[in-house]
Amino acid sequence: MKLLPHQIEDAAFLASRKFAGCFSGMGSGKTRTALEAARLVGADPLVIVAPPIALRMWCREAEDHLGATSQILKTGSTVRLPSARILVMSYEIATKRTPELKQLLGEKLVLICDESHALKSTKAKRTKAILGFGGLCSAFDHSWLLTGTPATRWNDDLIPFLFRAAPDAMKDKLGGLSIEKFQLRYTIRQQKRFANSRFPTTMTVGSRNTDELREIMYHGASPVAVRRELADVWAAMPPITHNRYTIGVASSPELSAALADLRSLSRAQVEEKLAAKDPALATLRRMIGLGKVPEAAAVIAERVEDTSGAVLVGAWHIEVIDGLVAALRAKGLRVEALDGRTSLPRKSQLEAAFNAGELHVLVGQIGAMGVSLNLQKGGSSIIVVEEDWSPAMMDQFYARLHRMGQSQHVHVDTLETETKIDEAIHKIAKEKARQHKILNDVGDL
Repeated sequence: MKLLPHQIEDAAFLASRKFAGCFSGMGSGKTRTALEAARLVGADPLVIVAPPIALRMWCREAEDHLGATSQILKTGSTVRLPSARILVMSYEIATKRTPELKQLLGEKLVLICDESHALKSTKAKRTKAILGFGGLCSAFDHSWLLTGTPATRWNDDLIPFLFRAAPDAMKDKLGGLSIEKFQLRYTIRQQKRFANSRFPTTMTVGSRNTDELREIMYHGASPVAVRRELADVWAAMPPITHNRYTIGVASSPELSAALADLRSLSRAQVEEKLAAKDPALATLRRMIGLGKVPEAAAVIAERVEDTSGAVLVGAWHIEVIDGLVAALRAKGLRVEALDGRTSLPRKSQLEAAFNAGELHVLVGQIGAMGVSLNLQKGGSSIIVVEEDWSPAMMDQFYARLHRMGQSQHVHVDTLETETKIDEAIHKIAKEKARQHKILNDVGDL
């Protein structure tokens, strides 16, 4: 993938610093920026810490960009493969294995922490293990933190990062690296009394002197982070980006038995049976979709909080659509469904409601939303819970938001599972897309 100018510039910024942050907005390409920085410094090995949902995505992107073998450390006892030069793990596993990771040997040890706002609490074990005194960062040649929201609430969310990234600047402003002094200068604190509590609790309720922190981070004599809003790089960005994330499946005895049978088949056999519309695999595909509902609903709810506008969700089976609607409504969200049961007048009503901002989420059946729905005014975020293997069908679904009149960059997140069915569907879709490209674009293979 060709890097954009801002990614090249920001990668050089990270590579020039032992510890730094890339805090650009969602969809601006932070993943490839960090991987390019790792390439520039000759990372060997590279350790990537990320939320569980993003681990496989990081493996794919890192292997593609760096041409090295990756391995996910799933537990505290997973044996590291000698051939793996890219180690990917969750914050939980990184915390458990910090002593071991500090003993890694290599020419250039590099650490990337994705969604690093997970390290905002000075009291959390993972924050201490990674950013604290003698933590993982202290043993690495380079450590880079990635997030679009470095402060999720108030300025004291920045304490772990700034005390590690800019200790001299903090000492100059505070007279020492003191959490209390930081809170006094950069936050508003009040005493709150809670029920069943004998004494009041002092809490942060606001921020102040934020411009001073912004100067230290981004504009000072030696800035420690880079930030770009998507609007800043809009002209260079592609109009739509795709990411794939792994989620778990809520198991049942029936599903567990079916997955056990599936493990006896090779991936090629799974692909053949899917293509032949094997009834048993069709049933299993529906069961997996239903098993995705709890974690998918949690991901969708988080996206609603993180994005402006409504979220369009794609699924295939009616039972999965109904499950998602129920789970999301239970979270207090305004949700409606559009599928084969929806009348034409009702479709028009839902289209208007989505574009008017009256919905948080519209759950659509991919096969029922291919044409005559213009949702581009209502949002720019798509989450696919069940993927179809027809790239043409998926492109039609994406086109509900990604079309003329869309003023925002469109983000597509596909939620997959670690099962041979999801892997086979993705592989079939990629091969079909390649064939379509050959057919429609002979001069640019």
